[in-house]
Amino acid sequence: MILENKRYYHKEYCYERFKKEQEATRIENEQWDDLYQYVIKLHDIVVLPKGNITRLKDLRAGFDTRGNKRERKWRSGPDYGLILDAYKLAEGSVKWCITNKLKGENDTRAINYGISIMINKLNEAFAKRKSKIRQQEYIDINKDNDTYEVEEIAYKPKIHQINNSISDFL
Repeated sequence: MILENKRYYHKEYCYERFKKEQEATRIENEQWDDLYQYVIKLHDIVVLPKGNITRLKDLRAGFDTRGNKRERKWRSGPDYGLILDAYKLAEGSVKWCITNKLKGENDTRAINYGISIMINKLNEAFAKRKSKIRQQEYIDINKDNDTYEVEEIAYKPKIHQINNSISDFL
């Protein structure tokens, strides 16, 4: 079976799997571009150093240690969208550290310090993402439910008695 892109596929499911992987790669590239641009703006630099790019890509890929060797995995770490969310959560801390601790330096060491601060916020960003997904599912489930119960609450002012005696309290 020959389809677009001048590729030959023996089975139907191979083409479907190829299209899914191609779409996933496109989305991941867009997320990487957004993260790259955000880090450049945050640290006020022109080009991100190669060491920092490697650290961010390694964080995304995830690593497994087997027999005292680090083996790189493929897409097993947090995705670039989650890393970007964590960076946005840690933006204030990163800016404060750049100004006060690092005295405005924007070298590889300073960017690594910012990445370390961002890594501490990954769990919080993941919890926010899960909460947002749960809320969206709840909204989707209840969107079909058009029946709402409306209760009217009427305010009844308290009647004050002028002659209070002690026997009223007992």
